[in-house]
Amino acid sequence: MKIWDELKRGTPGRRFQSRYERSRERGTLRKWLVIAGGLLLVLAGIVFLPLPGPGLLIIAAGAFLMAEESLAAARALDWTEQKIRSWFPRRSR
Repeated sequence: MKIWDELKRGTPGRRFQSRYERSRERGTLRKWLVIAGGLLLVLAGIVFLPLPGPGLLIIAAGAFLMAEESLAAARALDWTEQKIRSWFPRRSR
C-alpha cells in the first residue's frame, strides 16, 4: 500500500497537507467526486457509531478521502493528529 507507507513516513502535523499538495494535479470532476464520496463515508460512519461495528474507522476513511482533495480537510486531520499525539506522549526506552 503505497499511500499508507507514504503517510507513515510523513512528518506528523504535515503528512496530510503534503499528500494533498502532491495530488493537486487531478481534474475538477474527480476532486468533487472524491470529496462527495468521503462525505458519504463520514455520514455513514456517524450512523454506525451507536451500532456495533467500525463507525470510527468508516469516519476516518471518509476523512482521509476528503483530505486527498481538500486543503481544509488535510489541515484539520493534521491538527487532529497533533492533538491526539499530545494526549499520548511517547515514552523513551
